Amino acid sequence: MQQPPQEIHAYGYSAGAAPAYGVGVVPAASDASPRPDQPPHQPPPPRRRLSPFRIFILAFIGACAIAGVVALLVWLIYRPSRVQVAVHAATLSRFLVNSTAAPPVLSFNLTAGLIITNPNRRVGVYYDLLHAEGVYRGQSFDRITLPMSFQAADCADRVRAVLEGTSAVAAGVSVVALGVVGDDDQAAVFNVDLWLDGKVRYRYGGVMTTSASTLSVKCPLVLQLMVPSRRVECTVNL
Repeated sequence: MQQPPQEIHAYGYSAGAAPAYGVGVVPAASDASPRPDQPPHQPPPPRRRLSPFRIFILAFIGACAIAGVVALLVWLIYRPSRVQVAVHAATLSRFLVNSTAAPPVLSFNLTAGLIITNPNRRVGVYYDLLHAEGVYRGQSFDRITLPMSFQAADCADRVRAVLEGTSAVAAGVSVVALGVVGDDDQAAVFNVDLWLDGKVRYRYGGVMTTSASTLSVKCPLVLQLMVPSRRVECTVNL
């Protein structure tokens, strides 16, 4: 006897029935359609390549930032202090004006013993230029170069500044205004300013050396002829 064909069911449906989406069957890609509220898919824009000029600018900014960080770290580690200057003693052995000359001439002989101290324990100092100048009542009467080139860390050096010779009195400055009458006036008191100026650089161990900075030092001296002065601490601007 011939038996009737059996029906084969899959997921609750017969073999001849069309399956519905979402019930055990994934629709083909061709059948999927984008949602109305979604924009169509677009490829990403191509990446913009940096020009050589932009690369150079970025590299320069990065190098400056690294250099600044390194300099800050070095400064925080070493913490440099400014140099210290004092006049141990100064002697004025001659200071007079020859009023018969035209223009008047100031003759002088001033010897000052300077103590220049580098208080830093790990920082050396280069003196690219260092000058000493005598000034009396606004009148500069001599300017010399001091023999200082390098000073080691935590060191004090003694330097002699010898100002001697003659200098013409500047136009408009009278002999009376200078108050210098002759070398026989031993009781006269002269307020002479000894100025130091120059360029200094700091060396941080073997790591780096700073750029040159301007050094300006003022040492106010109260002098009498042939009488050594007391120790004077100078004002240092750096």
